[in-house]
Amino acid sequence: MSHSLHSHEPGVRRPEDAGHGRRARRRNGLTLAAGLALAYLATGFYAVQPNEQAVVRRCGRMLPQLEGPGLHFGFPYGIDQVTRVKTQELKRVGVGVGLADRSLGRGAPPQQAECLTGDRNLIVASAVVQYRIADARAFLFSAADVPALVGDTAAAAIASAVSSKHVDNILTVERAAVQDEVHRMTQRVLNRYGAGVQVTAVTLEGVAPPQEVAESFRDVAAAREDRERAVNDAQGYANRLLPQARGEAQRVRLDSEAYAEEAVRKAQGDADRFNTEAARLAAGRSLTLRRLILETMEVVLPRLSKVVIDPKAQRGLDLGIIETAP
Repeated sequence: MSHSLHSHEPGVRRPEDAGHGRRARRRNGLTLAAGLALAYLATGFYAVQPNEQAVVRRCGRMLPQLEGPGLHFGFPYGIDQVTRVKTQELKRVGVGVGLADRSLGRGAPPQQAECLTGDRNLIVASAVVQYRIADARAFLFSAADVPALVGDTAAAAIASAVSSKHVDNILTVERAAVQDEVHRMTQRVLNRYGAGVQVTAVTLEGVAPPQEVAESFRDVAAAREDRERAVNDAQGYANRLLPQARGEAQRVRLDSEAYAEEAVRKAQGDADRFNTEAARLAAGRSLTLRRLILETMEVVLPRLSKVVIDPKAQRGLDLGIIETAP
C-alpha cells in the first residue's frame, strides 16, 4: 500500500516514462533527418526555360552535354552546380558610348570614340553591337567579361576599318561598307578567342567629325553637294540638248541629200535637154532657131507692154523670125 502511494506521488518519474521519451526523441530526430535528406536531395531538381540551356558542373568539372528546356534531376547542391544561359536572347553592347548614355541622349567622350582615318583626319565613331550566345560553355568559361571583350574587339575593328578609308567616303557613301567590315572582323577575332558568341549586327550610331571642326566639315559637304548638283544639272542639260542636236543634224543631212539629189537630177535634165536641142539644131538649124525664138517670146511677151502696128504703116515687120539668106 505504501509502495502504491509512493509510485503515484507527483514529480516522481517512472522508468517506462523515460524510455518512451527517448524513443520519441529518436523518432523526431529520424524524421527531421529524413526531411533534411529529402530536402537536400530535392536540390538536385532544376528546371530549364524554353529559351535557355543549362551547363552542369559536377564537383567543379563541366559535364560535356548541355541540358535543354524541361525539368531535370542531378546530384544535389554542392555536388552539381547548374548555370542557366539564355541562348536565344539578343544582347547589346555599346562601342564608343554606353547604352545608358545613349538612351539619355548623351554623346560619347571624345577620347573613347575618336578614330584616325586613312587620310589622317579624326572622326568620332560610335556603334552598337548585337550578339547572341552560340556556345554556352565557351561563353561561361572562355572569358571573364564577354560583353567587355565584344566591345573592345568591335572598337579595334572600327579603328582598323576606318584607318583604310578616306574621311569623306566614311561620312557619305562607305558607311554601310564600314559596318559590314567591322561585323566580319569582330566575328573573326571573337572566334579566334573562342568567346562562344555570334555577332548578329553592327550599327554605326554616329560617324561625325570632332566638334571643333564640325562647321568646316559641313561647309565642305555643302560645297560638295553644290558641285554635284551643278554637275547633275549640266549633265541633264547635255542629255536634253544632245538629242535635239542629233535630230537637227539628221534633218540638215537629209535636206542636204535631198537638195543634192534634186540638183543632180535637174542638172542631168538640163544636160539631156541641151543635148536634145543640139541634136535638133544640127538636124535643122532654121526651124530650131524659129522654135526657140517663139518659145522665148511666149515667155517674155506676156510680161511686156505690146504695141500693135497698123498693117498699112509698113508691109513688112522683121522680127528676126525668118532667117534671111546670107
